[in-house]
Amino acid sequence: MRCPFCGAENDGKFCSNCGTKMPQEQASAPQPAEAYVPIQPAQYIPVEPEPQQQEYIPIQPTYAMPITQPVQKRVKSNGWCNAGLALSIIAWFTLGITSPFGFILSLIGLFDSARKHQPGRGKAIAGLIMSGLLIFSLGTMAAVSYKDVKQILEDGEFSSPIEIFEVIDEALDRQDSDYKKKVDAVTARDWVDSKGTLITFNKDGTFKVYQSASEKEDNYYYGKFRLYRGSDAYSQITRTYKRYGITNSDLQEFKKSFYKIKSDNYVCLVLDIEGGKTGGEAVKEDKKKEVYYGYFDDDKKDKLVLVNMKNKVRSDYIPH
Repeated sequence: MRCPFCGAENDGKFCSNCGTKMPQEQASAPQPAEAYVPIQPAQYIPVEPEPQQQEYIPIQPTYAMPITQPVQKRVKSNGWCNAGLALSIIAWFTLGITSPFGFILSLIGLFDSARKHQPGRGKAIAGLIMSGLLIFSLGTMAAVSYKDVKQILEDGEFSSPIEIFEVIDEALDRQDSDYKKKVDAVTARDWVDSKGTLITFNKDGTFKVYQSASEKEDNYYYGKFRLYRGSDAYSQITRTYKRYGITNSDLQEFKKSFYKIKSDNYVCLVLDIEGGKTGGEAVKEDKKKEVYYGYFDDDKKDKLVLVNMKNKVRSDYIPH
C-alpha cells in the first residue's frame, strides 16, 4: 500500500520512509445470499374516492342595471286646437250655438299647430268635422224653415222661444214625401164654390182667386199661398194665425159640426195677396193676408170646406 503522505510503498502500520501511519483496510465479511422470493402481483382492490365536500359559497343576488330613458320634455297641445274642439263638443249640447266659433278656432289651430310643429292636429280635425256637421245641419234647417219662422215672428203669437223650435220641426216634417202628397191632393185641382168663386193653385206656390169662374179677366186677385194639413194645420190655426180672430170656441164649434172628419184632414190655407184687378183696373195690394181653416174630404176628394178666420164666412168648394 502506498503512503498517503510520501507515496512510498509499505506493508506495515507505519511508513518506512516518513513514518506516517498507514490507513488500515477492513475487509467486510461476505453476506449470505438472500433466498429468491418471487414478487406476487398485488391484488387490485378498487377504492372508491371519498366524496369531496365542496365549499359552500353563497350565491350573491345579481341586480339588473336599470335602463334609463332620456327624459323628454312634454310638449303641450296647441291651444287653438283645444279651444276649437271644446267649443265643437259644447255645440252639440247647445243646439249648435257655439259651432261657428268651434269651426273657426279649429281651422286656426290646424294651421298654427303645423307652423309651430305642435301636437293637436287630430283635435283640430275632429273639431272641424263636428262643427261642420252641425253648421251644415243648421243651414239646412234654416233654409227649410226660414219662411215659417219669419212668418211666426211677423204674424204669429207665441208664448215662449220653444215654439220656434216646434215651428222648425214642423217645417222639416213638411219635406216628407207623404206630407207633400197630402197637400198636392188639395192644390193639384181648381175649386169653385156655390157663388161661382174660383180658386186656382199653381205648382210654383202662386194662386189666383176669380170672383166669377165665367169671367176671369176683370175681377181677381193673386199672390202666394201656403196650405197645411193635419196636426200641422191645427198648430198653424191655434198658434201662428190665432191673431186673425179665431177663438177656442170657434174651433170647438167647427169640430162639433164635422165630428166625423179625421184630424188628418184639417186644412189651413194662407193667401198672401200681392195684387189683382177690380173692374178691369189693376190693383196693387200691400201685404194683405187672408187665412182660412177647414177640412178636406180625403175619402171622396170632392169637397173642400174653408172658413175665413176674420169674418167667419164659410164656403164649400167642389172641384172645377
